[in-house]
Amino acid sequence: MRLTKEQVEKLSKTVLDRLKAKDLVTLKTNEAKVLEKINEIILADLRAEESLDREVEQILKSHTGSIDTQKIDYRKMFNMIKGKLARERGIVI
Repeated sequence: MRLTKEQVEKLSKTVLDRLKAKDLVTLKTNEAKVLEKINEIILADLRAEESLDREVEQILKSHTGSIDTQKIDYRKMFNMIKGKLARERGIVI
């Protein structure tokens, strides 16, 4: 799922607001800098997942013939490969 810049900013604000409401964080800098860092982290994670998706697509593309002949569920295989690669690389999806 692709998120817009506005959605990421709203998500970041929500995360920070909830952390502050539960007294789980104490800011040592201004809120704008913290929100900017949260945005960067979320966007980096989304880029990593998109890169992983492209890699899985390439893997499956190279095995299209056997997937078709063996009548394998493409989406199920995609999710299995993505999960395995994510675990191997320490990516949380």
